[in-house]
Amino acid sequence: MEYALVWPLWQIFRIMPRAGIRRISLWILRAIVLGMPKRRRLMRMNIALAFPKWGSCEVRKIADDSLDNLARGISIFVHMPSLLKQADLPWLHYQGSEHLKQALSLGRGVIAFNAHFGCWEISSSYVMRQGKEVAALYRPLDNPKINELVTRQRCAQGGVMMDRRRAIREGLSLLRRNGVLGIMVDQNFAGGGVFVDFFGRPAATTPIVSIMARRTGAIVLPMHSWWEKDELFLQWDPAFELSRNADAERAIAEDTQRMTRVVEGWIRERPGQWLWLHNRWKRKPLEGEPVFS
Repeated sequence: MEYALVWPLWQIFRIMPRAGIRRISLWILRAIVLGMPKRRRLMRMNIALAFPKWGSCEVRKIADDSLDNLARGISIFVHMPSLLKQADLPWLHYQGSEHLKQALSLGRGVIAFNAHFGCWEISSSYVMRQGKEVAALYRPLDNPKINELVTRQRCAQGGVMMDRRRAIREGLSLLRRNGVLGIMVDQNFAGGGVFVDFFGRPAATTPIVSIMARRTGAIVLPMHSWWEKDELFLQWDPAFELSRNADAERAIAEDTQRMTRVVEGWIRERPGQWLWLHNRWKRKPLEGEPVFS
């Protein structure tokens, strides 16, 4: 039933210009949020708690900007295979590639940590077209037909979507072949992981970037994208330095906290470009469960 609803809309979107897809997607997203009052209140509450000095008008504006950013991402995602076939996209600016080149020259692989920020889908796929040894971790969608559709779009120009349940075995192998592995670090981690501070509240966070980097010696690079009007910027930052703490567990927690701080910095600079619709603080620490500080 889900696929029966998505498929015809997808076919309509494929023949529409991006501006039209963005308008319709935004209307649909607003209707969905309007019909889910708990989610709408949660979204606004999270923004208000992250930015306590803001008034209700500013909070609502950021919530609406976040939905608009998601709608713009959908408009890009639908046309992504054809866009990425073009040798040059005048509205896309690829910056800091020298950091990636330098990291790969060491031959130990690269882990790129990213977030659901800006236009994350094209960020991943644009890097994938740079070479065959590129993969991104993901959680498969519950609907296998929709998951197949989404995966086909993401890998249209090469690269691999790697099921996060096979991350350790396949991810380590990729890194040892000097590949590039993309990992999102800004979503609620359902089980395990480490609680670190994110906008002043403990957030369950995956430690996988630190764990895999320490096992392989891979270079860790922050990578994100953002919109400035109709121009998209994809930025590689200099290599992230891992903690030198002699206590392995403490070192992994320190790495995870510092990566989370980097993501928080991106969001503070452009709050409307993060996916506030996601319940980032869903999982709460249980009594006795360690919270990094």
